[in-house]
This record gives sequence, structure tokens and C-alpha cells, in this order.
Amino acid sequence: MTGDPWRRLALPPEWSARARLIGAVFMKEAAETVRDRRTVIVALLLPVVMMPVVTLGVPYLSQRQQREREQTPAVVAVVNRGAAADLLALGVRRGLISVVEVGSPRQALLDREIDAVLEIPPDFSARLARGPVEVTILYDEGEAGSVIARQRLQEVVSLFSAAMTEPRLRARGLSRSDLIPIQVSARNVADQRRLGAVLLAGLLPFFISVWAVLGGQYAALDLGAGEKERRTLEALLVTPPGRWQLATGKFLAVTAASTVAVSMVIATTLVTLRLGAGWGISELKRAAVVISAGPALLMILVAFALVAFLSALQLALSIFARGLREAQQYFTPVYLLLSLPAMAAPFLEGWGRVLWTYLVPGLNAVFLFRQLLLGTAAWSHLLLTLATTASATVLALAAAARFLGQEAVALRS
Repeated sequence: MTGDPWRRLALPPEWSARARLIGAVFMKEAAETVRDRRTVIVALLLPVVMMPVVTLGVPYLSQRQQREREQTPAVVAVVNRGAAADLLALGVRRGLISVVEVGSPRQALLDREIDAVLEIPPDFSARLARGPVEVTILYDEGEAGSVIARQRLQEVVSLFSAAMTEPRLRARGLSRSDLIPIQVSARNVADQRRLGAVLLAGLLPFFISVWAVLGGQYAALDLGAGEKERRTLEALLVTPPGRWQLATGKFLAVTAASTVAVSMVIATTLVTLRLGAGWGISELKRAAVVISAGPALLMILVAFALVAFLSALQLALSIFARGLREAQQYFTPVYLLLSLPAMAAPFLEGWGRVLWTYLVPGLNAVFLFRQLLLGTAAWSHLLLTLATTASATVLALAAAARFLGQEAVALRS
């Protein structure tokens, strides 16, 4: 056979013409999207600002507050304080508690003036000489400082009890180890990479899911309902590109904006976590934030499939809506239906092992992200996720094209 081999590989003229029309629509819509400041802020600036705050700022402040609480003695009031002076002196000497006088201990606890109340029987010493004696700790479970105070008081009582027990054991020729014949030791087998994978599995699926919705949201609003309100969609419908070409070009523009946003979120999260160990955050010091090449490539593939599905879905809803306000009302359930499972995924481990999870577009990607990061993903789950997400994307894109072809829908306002 003769002729240029590359010519035989070229698209048929009809397909080439359609591709040029889709490209023209995409370039036009992409240019308008770039000029939209809201899209640029959400896709580029917001991830750069928010990811360090969420991944480092919040844990840092939480750890700092926890450290301050641990270093500060718990403020407690004691009923019948003089009945157990030695016990209280032990707690104060260890720096665990600080004893204060208040008129009404229970009311002071409810008013959050103190952290806890220790109720001691008035005949504490006499009862202790005869046998076991009970003391009562009042605390507020809704207050973190009060919970810590309860733990401090329990530690003080345990230390005092141990000190009281030692002489009695020695008098009988025993030691404390005789009461505990079996000693338990525990060793952690998870290395830094495994701890890093667990950390990423708790963060990345949620961040990717949220920005897959938000990243292209303003673009979808502008290219559908926005054009309806500006009365520019009517002019676009009489141009040479057909309904499928128009829908596909708009879809690619929304997908591009969302892809940039998700890419920025992934990059800023990984960089922030890698640099965060220097901030003294204990979780990051013990973890190695690394993703192997294989899982990383598969995550990119699944993330792109999720972005494409959500872009097509939001575009279809935007074209169907009468205006921007109605479109935003449609977008809210989409955001909630994806973000809530992504937030709850760490507590729904059983869902990641059942087949039906990977038949639900959006939900399947969330759990597959976790499985890929943890190294437990199955090929069947990957193939099901890609197949169902691609099918849902085609259906949503077909709906967008159909809405553009129906004047009653495309031109209503």
C-alpha cells in the first residue's frame, strides 16, 4: 500500500469537523471562565490559603491547647477538705490539681468557675482504716477541661491508694507485682509510611470530593443559568455547533476548572503535610507523607473520572434551571450527598468492602481513594468505579445536550 501512513490514522472529515467545533466552543467558554474572578479564586487561591489552615493550623492550635491543659493543674473544689489532707497534698505536690474554696461547689462547676468537685466522706480516715472507702468526682462531660480534671483526680486517688497499699503488702511479705502476675507489653508494628497513609486517607478523599464539586461550580453556573440570565444562550444556540458540540465544549470548560482546583488541593495538601512536621505537630512527626507511583496514578485517574461526572451533572442542572438562584439550589444537594459520605468514610469502613458501594457514582470514588491510599484496593472495585462513573458522566452530558435542544428548557427564565 502507498500513501502517508499518518493520513490513514487521521479522523474522518466529519469527526474532524465536530472536534473543531467542540474545540471552538471550549476555547470560548474557557476564556470566559478564566475571566470569572470567582472561579479563579475557588480553583487557585482558595486551596492555597485553606489547605495549610485546615491541615496544619487547626491541629496545631488543638495540640497547643491540649498541651496547655496538661501543664496547668486542674482547678477543683473539695467537700470535707480536711478529712483527706494527705490525699490532696499529694495531688498538689505532683502539680495535678489546685484546690480552691467556693461557696457552692456543684453550682460553681455548672457555672464553669472550677473544673471538678471531689466529694470526700467526713469520716474518710476512720473508714479507710477499716477497709475500702468511696469518694465521688463531679465533672462536666461537655467541657474538655472538666474531663481532664476527672482524669487528674482519678490519678491522684490511684497514687494515694498505691501508697497506702505498699506498707500492707510488705507486712504480709508481698509486693505489688505479686498482685499482677501477668505483665503486658505492646509494640506498634506500623511504620511511618503506614501512619502517613492513614493520615492521608482521612484527609485527601474529603478534600478531593469537596473541590471536585466546588472547583467547577461557578463555571457551571455561568455557562448554563448565567447565560440564560444574560440572554446570550439564545445567540449561542443559532451558531453552527450542534447541541452535542455545545454541551461537550461547555462540559470540557467546567471540567478544566474543576481539574485545576482538585490538582491544587492535592498539591497544597501534600506539600503542607510534608512541611508540617517542622511545626511540632506530633501526628506529622510520626508519619511519612508519601504516595507510591502506582496508587498515585490510579488516584489521578479516579479523581479525573469524579471531576468529569460532577462537571457534567452540574452543567446539566445549570442548563435545566431557570436562573442562577435555582441552579444553586440544585447544587446544594449534590455537595451534601458527596461531602457527607466523604466526611463519614473513616467511620464506615465496612462500606469499603461491599460491592454495592462501587456501583454508586461519587460514593464509589470516595471509598476507592481511601482503599488506594491504604493499599487495600481491589481491581474489581477500580473497574466498577470507572465504569459506573463514566456511564453516569455520559448520561449527565446527554441530559445537558437534550436540555439545550429543548427550547422550553434552554430558553426559559
